[in-house]
Formats: sequence, structure tokens, C-alpha cells
Amino acid sequence: MSRTPTDDTIETEYRQVKVSRGFLPSILRRRPPATRDAPQTIEYAAEPIDEDGTEQEPSGKPPYRFISFFLIVILPFVASVIYFAFMATDQYTAEARFAVRSVADDGTGSSVDSGVVSMQAATQDAYVVTSFIHSTEVLARIGKTIDYRSMFARHDADFLSRFNTSGSNEDFMKYWSDQVTSYIDGPSGIITLKVRSFSPQDSLTLATAILTESEALINELSQRARADIIRSVQEDVTRTGKAYGDTLAALNQFQHQSGLLSPETQAQQTGKLLTGLLAKKLELETRLFVMKQSAAEGSPAYQQMALASQSIDDQIDKLRGQLTGAENQSIAKSLLTYSELETNRLVAEKLYEASRRNYDAAVAEALRKSLYVAVFVHPTLPEEALYPRRFSSPLILLLGLIVLWSTLSLAWASVEDHRL
Repeated sequence: MSRTPTDDTIETEYRQVKVSRGFLPSILRRRPPATRDAPQTIEYAAEPIDEDGTEQEPSGKPPYRFISFFLIVILPFVASVIYFAFMATDQYTAEARFAVRSVADDGTGSSVDSGVVSMQAATQDAYVVTSFIHSTEVLARIGKTIDYRSMFARHDADFLSRFNTSGSNEDFMKYWSDQVTSYIDGPSGIITLKVRSFSPQDSLTLATAILTESEALINELSQRARADIIRSVQEDVTRTGKAYGDTLAALNQFQHQSGLLSPETQAQQTGKLLTGLLAKKLELETRLFVMKQSAAEGSPAYQQMALASQSIDDQIDKLRGQLTGAENQSIAKSLLTYSELETNRLVAEKLYEASRRNYDAAVAEALRKSLYVAVFVHPTLPEEALYPRRFSSPLILLLGLIVLWSTLSLAWASVEDHRL
């Protein structure tokens, strides 16, 4: 059929738009500004047809859509399939599960069972262990007995999986974080450790060494905390014990110098003697008064009673001198000094006993807060290689590449659309 110039113009514009935006989804195509506000009509433009009746392919720009899809999706996917199918080295995983526990009073039982201790999870210390597993400290410790770098730099491993021996310590730490993983189950505090290497025996050896060093770390932390607690109260016990010993020494020195074991007891005994002598003196004075009234002052009996009364007076004066005589020789002075020393001794004794109780309580508390590593799933020799995932890894990569290519295509289409 014959075509008018108007039809040729429409066909030319259609072909240009189709070539430039042929890879865009129809939903994302924008109409040219000239026709955007025009009444919508449905027109069908005929494709160019050769003389033999076949449709002609639009000529012009190269097929960028196919080229980009090939370079971004197909080529990397084929390379990944080849790598995972023929080149990737098997990697074996040794797994262990353990928990950091502390012996502490749970405080949940009744009053009868309140003293029962139970194992409790130490979640904070579990995070310390996981941080230790991914630190240079664990490498320094296990490196004393194991050549861990050679395990990951085996010549029979593929070049993408093995570690380059010329890498720095920082590079190896990044590689170590990929090969050794540990995570904590929040509610239970259980730590799951997974070690991946190119040999079943290497995985088992590394997992066992990491568990051993983690347990040693927890024991060190527990002993250090216990030593800090005990050291603080031990200083108090030492100080109060020395003060108590000084008061005992001062009291003993006073007893040797005064010749009195207990001035208080001595004063009581002297008081009893003085009371007895005063009673006898009163009796003798009564009898002497009676004899004077009877005019028997010249009798021998009267003379004996007078001598006895005089002797009692001398004894009374002596005892009174002992009780309240010279300042440095009286029992009253000794009693005052003894009371001060005894009071100091009692105070020092009470303080020492209190510090001893605090020490015993601190030791018991430190023991209750001791940390332990409870391993309930020990690492075993792996029998099957779980890595690499030869089937799922290329598929996941393919999905990611398709998403990447689609994103880039949409971005480029948006740029091209704004140019119209």
C-alpha cells in the first residue's frame, strides 16, 4: 500500500524511540513532551518489510542491553560455576558449643532453699569470650603450640580460598574472622563455635585449642577477680590483727611492770581484807571501851587488846595506802591504766573478729562468683565438607547479579528518559 509523508514521519520517530528505549519496560517509558498532553489514540506502525516479505531489524545503535547483560550477569555466573564446580577446595567445619557459667545464689527458692547455690549463665563474660576468639590474643596463645598460618596456606587449596603467606597480621585477622565464627544465643548464653579449614584434622585441632585457651582465659578472669576481692579484705584483716596484737603486748607489759594480772581483782580482794579489818577494829574498840568502864585498864587482857587494835590500825593504813596511796603505786592508778588497756584490747578484738568475718564472707562470695566454661558439645572430626556450597553459591550469585543489572538498567533508563 502507498504511504503518505505523514506515515513516514510517524514510522521514523517510532523506530528511533524503539531503538533508543527498546530495552525499557513499557511501564517506565515516558511519552515525548509533544504528545504527552495530546489526545490518546492507538496507532499501529508497521514494521519495515523486505521485498521477500521478512521484517527488517532496526538499524542504528549496537545492542547495549545484551552486551551489558552478558558482561554483568552471564560471564560472572559462568566463571563462578567453573570455580565452584572444578576449582574450589573442600573445607571442613568443626563445631563446638559451650557456655560460661558462674556458681551463684539464684535467690528464687523459698526461705528453706535460699542457701542453695546453682549454676547461672554469665552472659557478659560470654561476650568477653567471643571477643577473645576474634582477637590477636588468641592467635598469640595458640601460636605457641600450633602453626595456624600453615593450616590456611596449604598449597593444595585453591588460590581464592587459601591465605597468602605474605599477608600482614591485620590481613590474617580478617581471614581468621571468615574462617572462625562464634555467636551467642541471647536468652541461653550458649556460645556456638565453628572452625573451618581445608583439613578435618586441622579444624578439630584449632577448635580444641580455641576451647582450651577460652577456658584458660575464664579461669584467669575468675582468679583475678577472686584475688582482688580477697586482697582488699585481707589488708583489713592484717591491719586489725596487728592492732589487736599491739594491745595484747601493751597489756602484757603492764602486767609485768605492775606485778598484777588483774588490778580489778586485786582491788576487790584488798577491799574485802580492809572491810574485815575494820570489822575487827570495831569489835576491839567496843571491848576496850567496856574494859575502861570496868576500870580494867591495867589488866594484861586490856594491854593485849590495845596492841591488837594498834596492829589492826597499821594494817588498815597499809591497805588504804595500796588502794589510794601514792599516784604511781596505788591500785586505783593501776586500775585506771588497766581499764584503758583492756578497753583498747576489747575494741581491737571486736574489729579483728569483724574483719575475719568479712574475710570469710568475701572468700565465700568469690567462690560463688567463680566462672566456669561448661562444654556440652565437644568438637569432633568432621567427615563431610560443608563448604563450598557448589550448587547454592552460584545460584545466589546469579540472583545478585540479576538484581545488580536490573538496578543499573533502571538507573540508565531514568537518565535517558530525562534527556528526551
